[in-house]
Amino acid sequence: MVRVSGKPFQHLLRIVPQLDGIPRHLGIHNGGMVLSGPPLYDLVPLEPATMPGRVVTQWDKDGLEGAGMIKIDLLGLRMLSAIEDAVTIVEAQTGKRPDPSAGGSTSSPHRSGQSLDALPLGDENSDPEVYDMLCRGETVGVFQVESRAQASLIPRFQPRSFADLVIQISLIRPGPIQAQMVRPYLRRRQGLEPVTYLHPLLEPALAETLGVIVFQEQVLKIARDLAGFTPGRAELLRRALSHKRAAEQVARFCEEFIAGAAARGVARPVAERVFRQLQAFGSYAFPKSHAAAFAVLTYQSAWLRHYHPAAFFAALLRNAPMGFYPPHVIVSEARRCGVEIRPVDVEASAPRATVEGNALRLGLVVVAGLGETGGQSLVEARRFGPFRSLADFCRRTKLGRRAVEALIWAGAFDGWGMPRRQLLWDLKAALMAANGPPALALPSPEERPRFGFLSARGRLWTEVAHTGVSAHEHLTALVSDKLRRMGVTPSGALPDLRDGCKVWVGGVVASAQRPPTAKGTAFLALEDEGGLINVVLRPKVYEDSRKALKSPFVVVEGRLQKRGQAISVLARRVVPLEVEAE
Repeated sequence: MVRVSGKPFQHLLRIVPQLDGIPRHLGIHNGGMVLSGPPLYDLVPLEPATMPGRVVTQWDKDGLEGAGMIKIDLLGLRMLSAIEDAVTIVEAQTGKRPDPSAGGSTSSPHRSGQSLDALPLGDENSDPEVYDMLCRGETVGVFQVESRAQASLIPRFQPRSFADLVIQISLIRPGPIQAQMVRPYLRRRQGLEPVTYLHPLLEPALAETLGVIVFQEQVLKIARDLAGFTPGRAELLRRALSHKRAAEQVARFCEEFIAGAAARGVARPVAERVFRQLQAFGSYAFPKSHAAAFAVLTYQSAWLRHYHPAAFFAALLRNAPMGFYPPHVIVSEARRCGVEIRPVDVEASAPRATVEGNALRLGLVVVAGLGETGGQSLVEARRFGPFRSLADFCRRTKLGRRAVEALIWAGAFDGWGMPRRQLLWDLKAALMAANGPPALALPSPEERPRFGFLSARGRLWTEVAHTGVSAHEHLTALVSDKLRRMGVTPSGALPDLRDGCKVWVGGVVASAQRPPTAKGTAFLALEDEGGLINVVLRPKVYEDSRKALKSPFVVVEGRLQKRGQAISVLARRVVPLEVEAE
């Protein structure tokens, strides 16, 4: 134990406790709004935000609420834009809006204004094909259920109705996880254990969720039914449970809850156990209304993925970044769904992804360094006709050398039938011709070298390096020889192996998560040509593997875990794979 002495240290020890509870930094809720009748500056101190023209309050949400101010949190979701883009793409191709009531067909022209709001969500009208897709774990791009936690839960949960989706997306939240509600719910749903209640008074509140707490509203019902709280008092308890200083806020309700339960004949040990469950549940959880609203988007996005995959995946790329996965995973998943992927092309690509029949054309924005502005200038220049030469391209687009080089390496000029290195050699002269006076049509005295075409591996290497995606092959083709020599099992072969067997898996790192509720455990998604592989890294393995995980390609040694249709690998070690340049 370190001992400190002297007045400065003693003064510090007196001051530090006073800092407890003071905000550690200034943050702004990006969707928070405060409404008032009089001007806000008459009611609350304000200050300029970083963004020009924006003003923020100097009080936090608790202070505003205590003063009786009206605060609204607006949630912005890119998935809303992606769904609208997908529907618009389908309408542009067919002249009709998608008609959910007719399965995968489209509506008649006079109903072109119909939207996905017409999707039949009732259990009696649910589309079994959409739910079959979800139950197989094919959820990349589907709102709220594409994370690795959700993708591993779905094969065990097996949602078959809209009501199931509402519960499914609510289970993977800090509240239900910390309260250890997920496993009991699954076991009860699968018939592996009976539905029980700690007390009969809990049945009205928990019957719909098989005796476990899933929704915020159930906290209100439990406080009312078990402890006799009024609705207002129950709401104060719910707010205290989710408060950032919950321990202090909840303590004052504990004895009141136990006393109220005792008045209704509930034994103290039972009341204490229920209250502990509420405390554990108190971190973040969904209200049922919130979950239902999200489940609508889950079903709509799943429906579009199933019936209109090209439009759906193009819309995801248009609105990237969003969700859990980078563009190369979206592109690979589209290919696995039977969508043809067409590369970036200076004569055909729009700034963002488009659909050509059942093919997805990559947008110009995937090219590193080009950006939306550069892509738009290229499209504008193309309105005057096809590009006649590299010099003509540079003259009309006004793009700089680095941008044109990136387009060449990305394969955007491959349609011209010229080797990429040939175009790079010619670029200097093309830029000089584009930026200088018109050149005389005289033969060049210099001998022009001739370059050959790149190998397939070379093309893949340069495309991935300059776009992060590949239209032709999966990224793991760059390390396929190494994977084969190491005896790596492809993702498609994992279902045929026995539970608990030793296995090597490998591929590109698609995503890595280490949620606070996992107590140091990390979850890795590896992708190979066949699909995604769930990898679980215990805290010690994760710490030992942090350097290796910085590599884009890795191989994992571990044990196969099979829980019904859910498959994962419990990692023992992670080995990075170096990619040799062409």
